[in-house]
Amino acid sequence: MTTNQLEEKLKNTPFLFRPQLTIPKNINFGLEIELEDIDFDIVESKVKKQFGESFKVKTDKSLRRDHNAEIVTPVLRNTKETWIMLKKLTKLIQVLQPHFDNCSFQINYDANLLPTIEDKVRFLKLFAVYEDIIYRFSKGEDEHYRDSIDEYASPIILQLKGYMNIADDRTMVEMFTHHKRYGINFKRNPKELIEFRTPNGTHNIVLWQNYITTFYYLLKLAANPKFSRRELDEYINKFCNTYLLEIYEIEDIEKAQKLSDMLFHNSLDKRYFMKQYIGLNK
Repeated sequence: MTTNQLEEKLKNTPFLFRPQLTIPKNINFGLEIELEDIDFDIVESKVKKQFGESFKVKTDKSLRRDHNAEIVTPVLRNTKETWIMLKKLTKLIQVLQPHFDNCSFQINYDANLLPTIEDKVRFLKLFAVYEDIIYRFSKGEDEHYRDSIDEYASPIILQLKGYMNIADDRTMVEMFTHHKRYGINFKRNPKELIEFRTPNGTHNIVLWQNYITTFYYLLKLAANPKFSRRELDEYINKFCNTYLLEIYEIEDIEKAQKLSDMLFHNSLDKRYFMKQYIGLNK
């Protein structure tokens, strides 16, 4: 199938909210939604009134503008009730009309999805190899990287390549632990979590669903011991580009489809991933 044929097929795929995702119901996740050019007190009041004390609202030092807020959800699961609630949250955010120029949409999963150090290293390498696809997929509906991406959601491949030559697996994982600079962050306090930090924020519920689905299946793939690290190592060791974001702008349909086929069994998940990657999610 040519790129034009694929785009025509994807254009005919409606980009719709789903009442439930394909990920298991017992998977815990939590969201952090950054907002700018917003009145903190109004955000806090409206969120608490509509969703209760289990939702937290705080300011975030990573946001460059003074008027900002970050909404932190409680632990969530893939249930119809969760998605009814999150759909209401996105409608509230739309009414508040924030900006997302310096923002990120962040998803936290339980670290037990990657139970061993070897799993975590395999995941870091898998993320790095497909980082160009993931970043282009994660730019949000305005096709824009956050202005502070180098400080708070930076690509990892060059750092990982450097660590691979001097560090053992455990040390390599430590380099990406409690470090908000990168698009991936392993957390330990108060609970072990794996945080994905997208390079742009959004209030689009369908993009939220696609992020949650894609990143869960990326973790699942990395946790498979049959997935070879040798191919990943070869790619990373040969990688020598420095202008990463400019390179990540270039479409690589074949590589994106390869990742999609590895991640998803569900055909709608595949179509939504490719539609968002190509930029047909407007």
